[in-house]
Amino acid sequence: MNTSEEPGRRRSTIRVIVVDDHPALRAGLEGLLRGEAKMRCVGSVDGTDGVLDAVHKRRPDVVVLDYALAGTDGLTMCFRLKQQANAPGVVLYSAYVDQGFAVPAAIAQADATVAKSASVSELLLAIRQVAVGCHERSPLDPELIEAASARLLVDDLPIAGMLLGATPVVDIADLLDLSVEEVRSRALRIIGCLQAGRRVRAR
Repeated sequence: MNTSEEPGRRRSTIRVIVVDDHPALRAGLEGLLRGEAKMRCVGSVDGTDGVLDAVHKRRPDVVVLDYALAGTDGLTMCFRLKQQANAPGVVLYSAYVDQGFAVPAAIAQADATVAKSASVSELLLAIRQVAVGCHERSPLDPELIEAASARLLVDDLPIAGMLLGATPVVDIADLLDLSVEEVRSRALRIIGCLQAGRRVRAR
C-alpha cells in the first residue's frame, strides 16, 4: 500500500478514500475523518465507477469500501483494487459482516472487515492498522472454509486455498503454471460463487 510521498519517507497523515453509495453515510465518514488527527479524506466515490481512477489520482493509503454497491459488490472491487501496482489497503465496511463473510473477504484480499454496527473507534483503529500494514486477520473457521469450498469447482480449489493463505496472485500463477490473467479471472469467479445469495442491500 502507499505509505510514503517519496521512497523511504513515511507519510505523517493517512490518506483515505471512502466508497459508499449512501450519501448520508458517505458524508458522515468524510466528517469523521476530517476530525481525526493525522487522517485525511482525499476523495469519496458513490459507487464502483471511478474508484480505480480516483485511487490512481489520489494515491490513498486506505480505501474504506462498502460491500453493497449499485452495479457490483465490494468484494469484487476489493480484489480489483488489490491487483493494482502499489495497491492501497482496503477496509471492507458493511452491515453485512458475519462469520460467513470472512472467507470471501479473505479471498478478495481485504486487509480488514468492519461492521457498520461497530464503534467509530474500531473503524478508525482498523484504518490506522491497515495503513501501516500491522492489521492481523482473525483465524478462519475450518468449517466455514469447508462449506465455502463445497460451492466451488474442483479446479478452482487450489487457487482458493492459496488466496486464503494470502499467496500473491503472481506466485499462484507460477506455482500452477497459469497466466496471471487466468488466475485473476478465476479468482473473480470464485468470489462470485461465494457471494451467490449474499447480494442484498445491507446497511
